[in-house]
Amino acid sequence: MVTNRRLRTALLERLSVTPQRLSQRVKKMKSGHGPMSTEEATYVIAHQEGLDLTKFLEPLMVRRVRSLIPRNSSLAVRARSVQKSKRSSIRTPVRIRLEGALPEVDAFMSSSVARDAKEMAKIYPIYYVLENSLRIVVRRIMDRKHGKEWWENRVSKRLRRKVSDRIEKEERKPWHGKRGQHKIFYSDFGDLRAIIERNWEDFKSLFPSRSWITQKLDELQHPRNILAHHNPVNKTDLKRIELYFHDWVELLKSHKDSIP
Repeated sequence: MVTNRRLRTALLERLSVTPQRLSQRVKKMKSGHGPMSTEEATYVIAHQEGLDLTKFLEPLMVRRVRSLIPRNSSLAVRARSVQKSKRSSIRTPVRIRLEGALPEVDAFMSSSVARDAKEMAKIYPIYYVLENSLRIVVRRIMDRKHGKEWWENRVSKRLRRKVSDRIEKEERKPWHGKRGQHKIFYSDFGDLRAIIERNWEDFKSLFPSRSWITQKLDELQHPRNILAHHNPVNKTDLKRIELYFHDWVELLKSHKDSIP
């Protein structure tokens, strides 16, 4: 029979040897341990090295391999030793409870990462609302000023091409959810600044000045990227996000009658 390829690959990785070196060891196993096939000898070595055979083989073959190793043989002793060593090196689970109704989980991370996760869970909704609110306001203003086709006429060719590529890739995976109904939701956060600057005449009545909004967007870009890649944002940036969110909400309040 043909040796299970997945198991053989896993064994080569565990041993860090060439296929030729493994073949030599298999031959030695066969010659020194009585009659067995090349396939069985390979599985015995895998068992000896602590691989979990049940992940690769049918139960009947697993029992066959284990029966080939006498309980008092050096192979059996080594196999039990490896398994015991693996058990003793297993870390103590760090169980954390996330917010809401999520169950307590062991996510193979330290308690410090768990604390960061809880802290970032507080700021993420604020940034989520801030960024999406900005996208929606930009879209509504551009819709009113230039009609529904403004994306084709008022956005750079480079950005249109980037967004089209993303939409095309998304359409090839229809089982995933979509980013949004409008192309602006396929743009990067930094692209929002480019749209505003390119069409400044349409936005200058909303913002106190061009530098007011561009500076804020620049300063939000870095913590936004950190947060988006699931890393902790430092305390200064946390305060900055909260402050700019407050500024944005107050700005919208003061222009609620002029924003379409």
